Amino acid sequence: HAKDGNLHFLIAQSFNTDSDVNRFAAFMNDLVQVVSVKYDGALKAEHGTGRNMAPFVATEWGEVAYAIMRDLKALLDPDNMLNPGVIINPDPQAHITHVKGMAKVSPEVDKCIECGFCESKCPSRNLTLTPRQRIVVQREIAHLQTLESDAHSATSPELIASLNADFEYSGVDTCAVDGLCATACPVGINTGELTKRLRTQGLSKRSELNALWVAEHFKSVEQAVGLAVRAGHLLENLPTPFRYKGNSPQKETHENLSFLSLATKVAEKITGLTLPKWNAYIPYPSRIHSSDSKTAEKQFIYFPSCISRQLGIPKSSNHDSLSLADTFMAIAKRASVMLTIPAGAIGTCCGMPFSSKGYDAAYQATIHQSIEKFWEWSEHGKYAIIIDTTSCTHSLRTCLNSLSNTDKDIYRQLTFLDGIEFIHDVLLPRLTINPVPTDVILHPNCSARKLGLDFKMTAIAKRCARSAAVPLELDCCAFAGDRGFLFPELTASATKKESAEVNLHNYGGYYSSNITCEIGMSVATDKEYRSIVYLVEQASR
Repeated sequence: HAKDGNLHFLIAQSFNTDSDVNRFAAFMNDLVQVVSVKYDGALKAEHGTGRNMAPFVATEWGEVAYAIMRDLKALLDPDNMLNPGVIINPDPQAHITHVKGMAKVSPEVDKCIECGFCESKCPSRNLTLTPRQRIVVQREIAHLQTLESDAHSATSPELIASLNADFEYSGVDTCAVDGLCATACPVGINTGELTKRLRTQGLSKRSELNALWVAEHFKSVEQAVGLAVRAGHLLENLPTPFRYKGNSPQKETHENLSFLSLATKVAEKITGLTLPKWNAYIPYPSRIHSSDSKTAEKQFIYFPSCISRQLGIPKSSNHDSLSLADTFMAIAKRASVMLTIPAGAIGTCCGMPFSSKGYDAAYQATIHQSIEKFWEWSEHGKYAIIIDTTSCTHSLRTCLNSLSNTDKDIYRQLTFLDGIEFIHDVLLPRLTINPVPTDVILHPNCSARKLGLDFKMTAIAKRCARSAAVPLELDCCAFAGDRGFLFPELTASATKKESAEVNLHNYGGYYSSNITCEIGMSVATDKEYRSIVYLVEQASR
């Protein structure tokens, strides 16, 4: 509003030290003298005066007008209950009293002004901390560490140690790193990036080397884990005296975990990674049949993710059911669309398991290997790459900043399509659909929502079923790859409202697009969640 003489300005002012506060106070005094005294101007116009301008109301309006305001306030609010200290405040230092300093923590979150818009999106908000609270605690720890370095400070090292110890569970372990907080943040802060940084800082050199070894030998590790999991399934129903007990501060004893859990724990010890709750699915062995033929006319490259390669069939389905990969191939064949599964699919990973745990070196190695393979499979970007797991799609679509300059040049020429958009945009128009006579409920997971694919998922379901709904209480399931296995209380808390809404009705089908999310929602609702690919297959028979 400069044409009206109304000038807005913004200063990047720190309040972390006394000199910072004094500098701000001197600036404000000079500003008031120039605007209100020298030029008889108004300090504030379209917005409320607030605490920052309270000491200068009398200067701006004059003592008589200020006395009228003060007396009206006393008549209407004799106990000073309404907005105390705002506008009417006798303290001439009110604008620099109780000023909150914000210590720098990390570039990912230093822009946060603690408005709290993120909190409604956080899956751990009713269990431990919200994104805002995570940032506030980290700032307080940083502030205390600054005071600790001051010889005159009385800050206790034990207090800092106690905060760090409590934050390990409340701030790091129970963060789903789903990034939904960024969708509500005015400046797009993803607090999950801070969590990943803290996880990286907490890693031992040995664990980093183990993770790097796994990344460099992923094919062998994948096959070994697959054998261990399948062996566990064979023995799952046998009586066993063994029971696994959780070790988190708020975990209950998990008496329902059987021999399979022991096999899983052995696999975890071998690989150094944490595996999800396998007994919701039967394994789909690493027997991906390559359809890579020089005589076949390629249209799309199909990359089954490592999780769908190992856990491709819902456990409650009969053993004649097709795996996720086979089902995907079947509906593509019906639509006369050629999918090619590369011979080297086994052992290839998007790198997300390493990235989410903070194993940066392992992630870099994994994504480099994968990009080179995608480049070869797609014949230098000629063919789009279809991915059946939405979280993997999101990981690959957002990995640019983690790539080397050479890989970036290759990456920019690649096209990654999620299974949802591939079905919606390519297959559905080519398929004859006979909607199944039932109502279905959907769980568009976090990755689908961040990629803007939730509407396409809903459109697919409405085309393939009598009706399709998305819960009004839709939230992140917080299974987050392995969080739901390690900290089941996190998934239970995050899914409480959505599960209650889902269980108000009996649906003919429960669908998502991510196996681990399907496991989480199946555990939470006691219903069988499957990939939406199965609904399309049923409706296109």
